[in-house]
Amino acid sequence: MNRLLIDIGNSTVVIAFSDAEGNIKDIWRLKTIKGETISFFRRELRAALYNFGLLKKDGTIEKIDSIVISSVVPEVNDKVSQAIIDITGVEPHFFSLDDAQKVISIQIESPSQLGKDRLADAIAARCYYGAPAIVIDMGTATTIGVVDAEGAFIGGMIMPGVKTSLKALSNKASQLPTINIEKPRHFIGRNTLECMQSGIIYGTASMIDGMIDRIIPTLGKDVKIIATGGNAHYVISYCKHNITFDPYLQFKGIQKATI
Repeated sequence: MNRLLIDIGNSTVVIAFSDAEGNIKDIWRLKTIKGETISFFRRELRAALYNFGLLKKDGTIEKIDSIVISSVVPEVNDKVSQAIIDITGVEPHFFSLDDAQKVISIQIESPSQLGKDRLADAIAARCYYGAPAIVIDMGTATTIGVVDAEGAFIGGMIMPGVKTSLKALSNKASQLPTINIEKPRHFIGRNTLECMQSGIIYGTASMIDGMIDRIIPTLGKDVKIIATGGNAHYVISYCKHNITFDPYLQFKGIQKATI
């Protein structure tokens, strides 16, 4: 069974191709641009299908059995949905709270306000890694989700993301440049570039370690720690805790809840 799993995030739309065995085979990324047209999303979807080998040179498309969308940007939902229908003829299903609650207990105030990305992360962490678990998703925001020993999602934290923080720093401080996120040559920076690199890399790693240290006593022993998201690979190797990186965590959670 061929499936497309689509994550519409604040910065990026990621399209994943899942095969008949449920394995994530490939992904396609594009920027989330709220003002773009349906034509833009049709063009990007065609590029993704061609990259996955589902769109042939003669213009035919292999059968796609289902398409599931997880979105935290409602402004583009209708455009993406229409582009999908135009090209594949498949009506996409939007991953919902009801889907999640079939798989995981959600023990927080106002579950309807919880981002679908955080729900999917928690489901995948519990189902693929076990409980209790701490899930760190590093995108536009850095979020932490907590799954207790009984496998229930009990809440978490939301912080500015790595690039979000760096962009704010460069925009608000006139003498600080825009930089790439890279490990500095020296931990104690010897110039402005190194100081900013050290601050964003080691500062974020220290924050994550500190949050984990505060969470673990509430969960007991054998806590699994999993990280995902487009910025995680910049940081987690500098954390003191043993953190498993899973770039497909969210897609695994969406798939688990909608099969």
